[in-house]
Amino acid sequence: MPELPEVETVVRGLNQEVAGFSIKSVTHIAAHLLKRDRRLKNLKGDTFSHFSRRGKFIIAEMESGRRLLLHLRMSGQLLLEERPRRDKHDHIVLSLANSTRKLIFRDVRKFGVFEWIDGEQQKALDRLGPEATEVTSAELRTLLHLSARPIKAFLLDQHKIAGLGNIYVDESLYRSRIHPLTPCRSISNAEIGRLARAIRYILRTAIDKMGTTFDSYSGVNGNPGEYASYLRVYGQRGEKCARCSAEIVRTRVAGRGTHYCPGCQKLKT
Repeated sequence: MPELPEVETVVRGLNQEVAGFSIKSVTHIAAHLLKRDRRLKNLKGDTFSHFSRRGKFIIAEMESGRRLLLHLRMSGQLLLEERPRRDKHDHIVLSLANSTRKLIFRDVRKFGVFEWIDGEQQKALDRLGPEATEVTSAELRTLLHLSARPIKAFLLDQHKIAGLGNIYVDESLYRSRIHPLTPCRSISNAEIGRLARAIRYILRTAIDKMGTTFDSYSGVNGNPGEYASYLRVYGQRGEKCARCSAEIVRTRVAGRGTHYCPGCQKLKT
């Protein structure tokens, strides 16, 4: 699933390539998206003003004052293409005025979100925690001291901190030398400081590299992310730790595949 760096990369691409363009026509809208929000039929004629990100959500501000909420979920992509024929997984195709390109929402698994923002969607956005790219040691300390959950489960909770997912939680915990099963309340202030710095550093570096591509993720022009070669634990099971040479192991935490170094990340109880 695309996480904060991947979504931020898409948002930046949309602001560079799509902002200011009007929707000339709605070539296609899939039935499952219309079932969720029939108002999507009214996209024609509106203009994309600006795109922003909140956690893993994309928000499209329209010149009409309306706002669209987009979430890529497992396999969603937003692409700019000149295609004479539609791919079977293209669920929204928008022709842009004064352009030969189309803005396409492609989603193999059909889990993605593409709908107008109203009260319910706004409530969901309001419930998100602070942005992971901006979280401070003080904020993190306050949140962690109120929880007895394993630190990985806590960091994956979007209501606590917005934007983190499986890849970047594993990488941040590795960088800060914290075992993913460590109870939040047992993490020292010094470790919390390291973790906050690690989260910000990992995410900003991944954004600079346009995210991580394993499967379907790409930027709006189809370019893959370049951060995979910088990963130190995620997907590295059986490889030697770059710090201590211990073998990276994989387990499950909060139902998610989890990678860590048993040499560098000792479990505290």
